[in-house]
Amino acid sequence: MKASYHTHTARCHHAKGSEEEYILKAIAEEVKILGFSDHAPMPYRDGYVSHYKMLPEEISDYFSTLLALKEKYADKIDIKIGFETEYYAYMWQDCLDFWRPYPVDYLILGQHFAPDERGAYVARPETSDTTLLREYTDAVIEGMNTGIITYVAHPDIINFVGSEKVFLSEMERIIKEAVRLDMPLEYNLLGRKLNRNYPTSSFWRLAAEYPVRVILGCDSHSPARVADKEEIEEAEKYLKSLAITPIDEIELKKVLI
Repeated sequence: MKASYHTHTARCHHAKGSEEEYILKAIAEEVKILGFSDHAPMPYRDGYVSHYKMLPEEISDYFSTLLALKEKYADKIDIKIGFETEYYAYMWQDCLDFWRPYPVDYLILGQHFAPDERGAYVARPETSDTTLLREYTDAVIEGMNTGIITYVAHPDIINFVGSEKVFLSEMERIIKEAVRLDMPLEYNLLGRKLNRNYPTSSFWRLAAEYPVRVILGCDSHSPARVADKEEIEEAEKYLKSLAITPIDEIELKKVLI
């Protein structure tokens, strides 16, 4: 794996290990570009505190720690610093304003909740709610169209168990939009490793019918999960059976101008 862009830190409250441990594992696996994309801190106006994301007060340490390590290991690996973020329309500008003082290299869109974090967690439990499915799809597509998202993480994360026809109709909207925007979709290795509901076979069979770009995402929540060769080989073999060849590097979208 030449480049790995989906990497978390302990600040999200459900990952472990130091940043340096992730970097050393990436170097050992001959990764050339390692992108940190921890769950983005969001400044809720009403004081809501997320237990799933980096806290707003942790953002300075996130960048200072990683910038120091970027310099320390500059001759061995290229470190990028970004976020995995949800798109919530009502607070998107607040987020941009909060992130603007920091050197954010890129954003990936990982929509875990709909309509927002105080709504439904879409990955679990199972749902047959078509309204939730459409809210999820709408949020993903709106986020894709902000112009600053580099790629969509686990686009098939929603654990929908209702009509497959309805599910695929909504997922096709995401796939078509990805093609229109030339935006990669992520095949998530963590979901595959843990036998989660995603990656979803029906989604990827449908995606194979379109000229969509696909990237592998380690979704590393511990250093051991960075660029596991066996996982990568298995995923590539599966995607090859669908005539999909993942890209190994990506041009990062400029975030803040």
